[in-house]
Amino acid sequence: MTASHLRPQFVELIPAQLAEGVLYISTQYKTAVHLCPCGCGNRSVTPISPAQWALKWDGAEVSLWPSVGNWGFPCKSHYVIRDGRVHWASRWTEAQIERGAQRDRADRQSYYRAVRRPAEPDASGWRRHLPGFLRTAARAIRSHPDDS
Repeated sequence: MTASHLRPQFVELIPAQLAEGVLYISTQYKTAVHLCPCGCGNRSVTPISPAQWALKWDGAEVSLWPSVGNWGFPCKSHYVIRDGRVHWASRWTEAQIERGAQRDRADRQSYYRAVRRPAEPDASGWRRHLPGFLRTAARAIRSHPDDS
């Protein structure tokens, strides 16, 4: 049975058994999961991140962008979820799917390069002062009489 509407349900963990017509959203794990609305029964997982899918909740309905292309499923369904409604998109050819996958990979790589983890602290800062510190320590040791 095809679904034309997905009702949001916020959960900590995605349940093992999914109900039709429900978009399960785990904000803790930044993931949304639902059964494919075409009725094939496959589980569609959409990671929520600036590099993948954006989720918008208006307090009642949810939108998910960009489109969901279930290219790995036999149904190859393609749709957008806007204000809880499923808007069917055009079917893609294998060439379009491959170009889209390449573009998605490039977009993710570009995003993660731009927000790369902060670099390790620059050791050159303290190393620059180390010789002076060692010279001072050496002078202090030389100036103390030998207690032996």
